[in-house]
Amino acid sequence: MTESLEEYHKVVEELEDDLPSIPLIMDELLRIVGDQDAALFAVRDVLKLDKSIYSKILRIANSVAHREGIVERISELTEAMQRIGLEKVKRIALKTSVFQVFQEEKNGLSYSLESLWKHSVGVAMASQTLADALESQLGAHAYACGLLHDIGKVAKFKVSSKSFFKEARHSLKKKISSHSTETKRNFLKHDLLGALVIQKWGLSEVVENTTRWHHTPNRNDRSNMEDPPMHKLTDIVILANHYIHRLEFGNSGHQTPDRLPADLLRRLRLSSDQADDCLEKVRIALKEEDNHLAIFLKID
Repeated sequence: MTESLEEYHKVVEELEDDLPSIPLIMDELLRIVGDQDAALFAVRDVLKLDKSIYSKILRIANSVAHREGIVERISELTEAMQRIGLEKVKRIALKTSVFQVFQEEKNGLSYSLESLWKHSVGVAMASQTLADALESQLGAHAYACGLLHDIGKVAKFKVSSKSFFKEARHSLKKKISSHSTETKRNFLKHDLLGALVIQKWGLSEVVENTTRWHHTPNRNDRSNMEDPPMHKLTDIVILANHYIHRLEFGNSGHQTPDRLPADLLRRLRLSSDQADDCLEKVRIALKEEDNHLAIFLKID
């Protein structure tokens, strides 16, 4: 590893007052999202602690997509959760919580952290879709890993919004990925910085690992990670990130994804046709997600 960990730790420490603190219920949310046996009442009790999550679930439950011709509106959380479904509720809760971290003052620029958040939601959906299709042993963590994979970019924005947007303009102009810009110009790398932020927050090691290595397709270059299911989930997040760039869902600060190594598809046992089928599954999943995002972005 060529990066100076000391430099990155220093940045994280200096950001302590400026970096958005993880919402108080995030750790509990990650636990219940990763627990396939979590009961509805247990999830409900956690969600009641955050009014913004409570509000989003009620609004989505009462949206046209979920009312199915029912005129009467829902005003009780348990009923709303039953209408939407427990798995979708857990994802809505996590999205809402992470959205608070990505919000920032309006800057008048065409690129914003909200568009980065939309990209991250897309990678979350794609990661979950691929994890299900490829029967990942860590599939319960896939959504959270995708959602938080670019949290290092939020940290970079907090270090210097001016430098952050300058890097984004360079990536767009040169038609290269943000990671390539960081590497070629010796800027802070968002994957390493993001992993240290997640470590600082005390979140799941699974999320920390996928965040750290989501731009490292060669498994031999992922230090201190030997667990095959963890490598597979990291490969899935890399593929999900690639697909979301191809589908132009949100904006992560550049429009040119890194080239996908052929051996990554082989490791995932995906033929070219199967990879295309997975891409189509992701595209379908995003259609429903777009309806939910309108509620997040247009309603406080």
